[in-house]
Amino acid sequence: MKKERQAILLEKLEHDPFLTDEELSEMLGVSVPTIRLDRLELGIPELRERIKKRGTKKL
Repeated sequence: MKKERQAILLEKLEHDPFLTDEELSEMLGVSVPTIRLDRLELGIPELRERIKKRGTKKL
């Protein structure tokens, strides 16, 4: 179940990197701390860092 949730989390963030932890927790039916732990395990930065990285990418 955890691996499935993490796979869905990755898919959702690939589609929309600007989703908040709160939005992700609602989508996946888990708590915000669970989303944060999953992100940490998967090496996914918090929203602020994702926005910064996205803003510095060249088109």
